[in-house]
Amino acid sequence: MGVISVRPKPDLEKKIRKLMEFEKADKSSVVRRALERGVDEELKKIAVNLYSERKVSLAKAAEIAEISIRDMLELIRERGLSLNITINDLRRDFEEAMK
Repeated sequence: MGVISVRPKPDLEKKIRKLMEFEKADKSSVVRRALERGVDEELKKIAVNLYSERKVSLAKAAEIAEISIRDMLELIRERGLSLNITINDLRRDFEEAMK
């Protein structure tokens, strides 16, 4: 992947410096890890929202979030959402997982 250039606001720059101190790491490493965590969280948020709106199946939500179905179930439980699962949903998710 190419280079991404970012101009952080002063308060974010201060937080980055703090992370650099605690982690004893260079700025690039700290920003890369933070960006990865943020992107992972955004994908999970999108997946949970789509699932809760019944726009995607459990398996598809897990695929979007790039996590296992078991982890997706845990994420849904942590967010206090009910599982919108029918027997047909389970059968379809199982068949998709076996592909």
